Amino acid sequence: MPGQPRVTVLLATHQGLAWLPEQVGTILGQQGVDVLLRVSDDASTDGTAAWLDDLAARDPRVTVLPPVRSGGAAPNFARLLRDVDADAAGLVALADQDDVWEPDKLATQVRALQGGYDGVSSDVTAFRPDGTRFLVRKSYPQRRLDWLFEGPGPGCSFVLAPRLVRLLQELLADPASPASTMAFHDWMVYGAARARGWPWLIEARSTLDYRQHDSNAFGAHRGLSSRLARLRLVRAAWHRREAALMARVGLQVAEQPLRGELEHLLPLLEDTSPRARAALARYAPHARRRPRDRAVLGALIAGGLW
Repeated sequence: MPGQPRVTVLLATHQGLAWLPEQVGTILGQQGVDVLLRVSDDASTDGTAAWLDDLAARDPRVTVLPPVRSGGAAPNFARLLRDVDADAAGLVALADQDDVWEPDKLATQVRALQGGYDGVSSDVTAFRPDGTRFLVRKSYPQRRLDWLFEGPGPGCSFVLAPRLVRLLQELLADPASPASTMAFHDWMVYGAARARGWPWLIEARSTLDYRQHDSNAFGAHRGLSSRLARLRLVRAAWHRREAALMARVGLQVAEQPLRGELEHLLPLLEDTSPRARAALARYAPHARRRPRDRAVLGALIAGGLW
């Protein structure tokens, strides 16, 4: 409605017809904001594209980009971020295709951004087909270098200020930047903001119901099988490689003294020698928000398992 803050929601879809009507309904039904919806579909074959085209024909708030085959959620969101007009969009939110938003999600996050933040995310409530629900808490106090080792929660909880969107567009337009190669766009977005020195708020409230199913790109980790899956990724050095990529992205935007610290850290992330591990383990107290995670990371690094 006129006079309300504008939020452009970027929605990446793939084979999402089973969940899209409910999710899109909660996006377009947001209270207290002027919502626009831009959608990029990744070669769906389940009727998603036709459903979106019909919606766009009926609702002028909805724009569907020409279909692409991006091969994953991260490149699909990168396409949406590159394409959006950062000046006309107002604030920019990211959305998954299968969640259920609280009616005031965007309005409360807009108010948070007006407090001087460039990005805001939140805790979420995971739910499963069997009715199981649990809070996914991400709002532990931020640490100086947590952005180098983890994201601030699911990207579907993000709302971004215009200058952060422009910064992301610069990174994603640079073919030499690793920003487009990171496995998780949400981690990269958060890391770029924090490396630039711009403030980010992780709200200690759930703003959406975060659907869990076999098609989740990553999802909420809980239980023994999830912990074992994460450990396998750690043992395969996946997390370490992603942290090194995040450090390289950070070096593109950071200023001193952080730039000097990243120049010292990057070789440690890429060197698995005992001396490098010992030096890197000393950063563990600054590397994760949750105290238990800091202790585990430090032990894994020191033991040569990370």
